[in-house]
Amino acid sequence: MTAWDVADDDEDAAGSERTTAPSHLEAAVLVEKLGRRYLDLVRVQLRRLGLDDVSPSQMMMLLSVGPGEISVNDILARGGYVGSNTSHSLKQLVERDYLDRNSSARDRRLARISLTEKGRTACALFRADDADRFGDLDRRALETTRDTLRHLEDLWVHVLRFGAIALTPCFTSSFIDALRVSSFI
Repeated sequence: MTAWDVADDDEDAAGSERTTAPSHLEAAVLVEKLGRRYLDLVRVQLRRLGLDDVSPSQMMMLLSVGPGEISVNDILARGGYVGSNTSHSLKQLVERDYLDRNSSARDRRLARISLTEKGRTACALFRADDADRFGDLDRRALETTRDTLRHLEDLWVHVLRFGAIALTPCFTSSFIDALRVSSFI
């Protein structure tokens, strides 16, 4: 049975009691599916806000830039984007005046990007609309979901880096976050 079969079986059995234990594979399929659904939602929000010249993935990039300057590599790391697609999208956002792009003074090959006034306005509009529509979601449930997804990511990164050795219970998500901050990961 493939991951897709599991997802299809879950949809077919909607409303019936789950008979098998959940797996990380099932979570991965659901996360991918939710990502696509969310981009559909973003597309509708952008259209309603009159931001027709920005794609959903470009809006997510704008939101990940934040208030300061950031390197293109950091955008890749934060969003999990593919390099060539990211470069093309960033170029379009610069051309449409949502982003400023400057070469690093130290190394001209490295680019630093930041939001323009138009980009900050678009992000503020999107965040306000998002808060109006989804501000009443259960914060505690969202925090639990976020923590669970981060734990899965940490586990998968650990397996990728170190092989099929599972994290021991002492490696909690907060411990791994502390390692990340200290540049060990």
